[in-house]
Amino acid sequence: MKIMNYTRREESWQPALASAPRDAALETMLARLCHNGFYTVNHELSHESILQALIKREERQTTAMGEGIAFPHARLEHLKKALFAIGTFDEPVLFDGNPVRIVCLILVPVSDPPVSLKIMAQLSRLLSDANVRRQVLDAQNPAELRNIFSAHNPRIDKPILARDIMRPPRFSVLGSDPVSTCSHLMSVNNLQAIPVIDEERRVLGEITVEGLFKYGLPEFFGQLKSVSFIAEFDPFEKYFDNESRILAADMMEPSARIVPMEHTIMEAVFDLAIKSYPKLYVVDEDNRWVGTIDKGLVLDNVINH
Repeated sequence: MKIMNYTRREESWQPALASAPRDAALETMLARLCHNGFYTVNHELSHESILQALIKREERQTTAMGEGIAFPHARLEHLKKALFAIGTFDEPVLFDGNPVRIVCLILVPVSDPPVSLKIMAQLSRLLSDANVRRQVLDAQNPAELRNIFSAHNPRIDKPILARDIMRPPRFSVLGSDPVSTCSHLMSVNNLQAIPVIDEERRVLGEITVEGLFKYGLPEFFGQLKSVSFIAEFDPFEKYFDNESRILAADMMEPSARIVPMEHTIMEAVFDLAIKSYPKLYVVDEDNRWVGTIDKGLVLDNVINH
């Protein structure tokens, strides 16, 4: 099945929309997508119920994916067939603070949840091309916008890759940063790991919560079944003694899992679940960090999609 099979003639192509708050922008796109007989076929659905499903999904976690693109979506009971719309905005719409000008709104039946991720994967892959994004934003009428996607019309049965589900890079530290900076970032942002990168955004290693906890513990601790007989031992004494002198490069573990953008979702799940890597760092052909995958992302975008 090709991606254009999930569109509705002109209703799916909505260029040059006026900017608005996020929920109002979603309402505008939904009203245009789901008219002209939509509710006759899907009579158990309503405009308000679909809109609230989209908003509820956004409130759980933003669907903004970087590069000015967002993928608001909802799984709906009684929807007969998956469909999507592409909307572009003259001025950015803020999705949880992220400026977005290309909105890919996707609706799928509850009975067919994988199709949402497959549609999103192909749209994301196509829109990762800066030239395509520019053409999309320059389109001034539905036919012009439709022709851009029709010219590519990818199949949705292709494997889902790391590039399709990764989050854009956010938190990182340089090797020369003090470890106190790392621990603060990890604490306030609830991070289990943070990458150590160089000036070219190449991943050198990572610092993990486990690594911070273990710093200063004698090696023989790993062989103990209980520490009750040394309960007065301060596990952070060495950390505080050396805090001002420890750099991220000193603390990092060089075993960070670096994967290419073509890493499949099955390989990603194997790395996270079986190999127990806290994060996967996705890199481009120049070995620069371009995205991150973790268990929470897989749960949210795949299992709980």
